Amino acid sequence: MKKTLFCLLVFLIFSITFQIAQVSALEEYIVEKNDTLWDISTRKLEDPFLWPKLWNVNPHIENPDLIYPGTKIFIPSREELVNIPAVPSKEIPAAGKQKIKKSGLKSEPKSIWKYAPIIQRKHIIEKNLYVASGWISDTYPSIGEITSSPTNQQMTSKNDIVYIKLSESPAPAKPALVLSGNEDPMTKKRFFAIRDIKTVKHPVSGKWIGHQIRIAGILEVIGMDENMTKAKITDSFEDVQIGDGLLPYQELEPPLIPETVRTPDIQGYIIESHMSSYLVSEGNIVFLDKGENDGVKVGDVFTVLRDQPAESPIGKIQIVSLQPSTSGAVILQNSQEIKVGNKWGPK
Repeated sequence: MKKTLFCLLVFLIFSITFQIAQVSALEEYIVEKNDTLWDISTRKLEDPFLWPKLWNVNPHIENPDLIYPGTKIFIPSREELVNIPAVPSKEIPAAGKQKIKKSGLKSEPKSIWKYAPIIQRKHIIEKNLYVASGWISDTYPSIGEITSSPTNQQMTSKNDIVYIKLSESPAPAKPALVLSGNEDPMTKKRFFAIRDIKTVKHPVSGKWIGHQIRIAGILEVIGMDENMTKAKITDSFEDVQIGDGLLPYQELEPPLIPETVRTPDIQGYIIESHMSSYLVSEGNIVFLDKGENDGVKVGDVFTVLRDQPAESPIGKIQIVSLQPSTSGAVILQNSQEIKVGNKWGPK
């Protein structure tokens, strides 16, 4: 019995010593105002794209968009983080670069990392932004129209009721971003409300690119009023307008942050922005003049360049959606406002 107790005591002492040794190998860092996980990874690990793994070895940080001044984080060595395998887990929306809340303190962590953590795969952008951002299409792919509302409102929003009408001959063009399969759209009960925002032309060459399509909301058919199909707006990303088009609803998931980030030798120009703004900044969606046919892949990261007074980097973008000859990208960071017409590439 004494021998057994002695062995248990030795084992406990060894375990505690081992855990203390592991903890002491971690660098402690106190979050300061204006810090982001992206910046901390850049300074401490010399690789900004390690921020997702840094987040995951600090489980007390629930949301990377809300890291507070005064919060203690633990930073393993770069080699340890690089060698940690990524394991898919529950969905937690995330952006490429995280904002700090400027006031308020988060409680100290209840425990610190002592063992290799499970890495959660996270999305490049938040789901609603991904769905709403839209795409650039050769044609306007609507299969119907929002015709009116019971209250005669021209602009409607979430929980409002509208009347819709489906085309007798649905448009043949179906964008890969939204539609897949050969389902009969007339049997669908949910629809995207889409809008033809503008005709997009290349900012440098003037060449016609296509129609900018944006998703304004999601509708669900709830019944009939006499001979009119009645639908409820279940989600709205902006005002849903009378005259907006329809597409059959399909569940869309934003892309995951890739384990290995590519920066292929491809370059081009920013041709439009999500909300058709000339100047855009971090967190906004922009559209590029290169797509899947040019070798671009979702998750690729490129540098945005200015050309005056001399060509130099002003930001980073990451691809979130693809069309054959165009793509959508989120702005991860920028040192000055990015504009339509800026160059982008691997530099």
